[in-house]
Amino acid sequence: MLRDPSVVLQNRINDLKKKLKAAIDLARNNLSAFHKFKHCSQEIQSATSLDQLPAVLENIKSRLRLRDIFLVLAEEDYAGFVPLSVQTRPVADLKGLMKDMGLDGPGTKPVMTSMAGMTQAFPGIGSFLPNSWGLEHAGSACVFFLADKYHPKSIIGLLCLADGSPLRFHADMATDFIEYFADSFAWTLTTLREHEKLIRENTLDHLTGCHNRTYLDKHAPRILDFAQRKGFPVAMLFIDLDDFKGINDSMGHGCGDLVLITIAERIRRIVRDYDIFVRLGGDEFLVLLPDVDLQTAQETAGRIQKAVCSVDAAEACGSKAGLKTSASIGVTMHEQGEDLERFIARADKCMYAVKHGRRRSSEKGALRTGSITRF
Repeated sequence: MLRDPSVVLQNRINDLKKKLKAAIDLARNNLSAFHKFKHCSQEIQSATSLDQLPAVLENIKSRLRLRDIFLVLAEEDYAGFVPLSVQTRPVADLKGLMKDMGLDGPGTKPVMTSMAGMTQAFPGIGSFLPNSWGLEHAGSACVFFLADKYHPKSIIGLLCLADGSPLRFHADMATDFIEYFADSFAWTLTTLREHEKLIRENTLDHLTGCHNRTYLDKHAPRILDFAQRKGFPVAMLFIDLDDFKGINDSMGHGCGDLVLITIAERIRRIVRDYDIFVRLGGDEFLVLLPDVDLQTAQETAGRIQKAVCSVDAAEACGSKAGLKTSASIGVTMHEQGEDLERFIARADKCMYAVKHGRRRSSEKGALRTGSITRF
């Protein structure tokens, strides 16, 4: 029995409409996914510091409507650069997990599976993921190992995305957008780490680990400006070691370096995290104390002086001959409208007045204990 041509045609039209609708829906879904991952990539690339990572991860989690997002970074490269809330693990651990998951190297296709299936197939991943993930429950996850953009075969971490739906991430899913997103994340992480490493190298004294004059020039003016606008005091301590040349001459410059390292560590234990402690060069150090009055500044100077005097130069160098250290410390308060250069100059002048007074006292037979004063 022949079918009505009009019915056949209508059926074909209906089939084409269904296919067209499916194609349009697929295109819309792909476009939506593209825009989501594009915005996430922009979010990542807008970060200017690794300190922003927790906020970036939270924003990505919200935009992609994930149940959770988790990042683990290589301990050797990122420990000390990222907030404590971002987990770091040895590269060997990351490589071991990557091998267990059957991957040849970082930057390859992500592993996408159900949470239950992931723990059964790769038991080692449990030690990387937080308990909040609840891997024994329904859901799916995507695991992507991140590569160093300058050394593509080097692993810098892993990125995990989790969703409550078992259908969100699966083995047959197209991964182009996720791969682009993860690569973008890895590239940004590498760039930020190199940038912050360069900043540290340029603003840290390589011998003592203190900040240097470059760091002081960058950050101190902002503190002074803010203090002036808000009306709170700022103190400066200019610290100069007494007769340090004698240590270098009698025990060698290597011993002198060890003494400087020891003294810097003693001072670092005294100052607050938000104070600026720098080595200006040679045997001179400076401490900027925001929101500290004169009395507190003098008390801090006294503690630093006591700490310096307790350092035995010979002991620091592994020698039996005793040779004590001491310091002259100038205590100066910031004046209205004063720039950093003038502030340092007054503190320097104050310190020299202290040192001159100490020498005169020494000539009269006074004990060598160091001293402090203020201008």
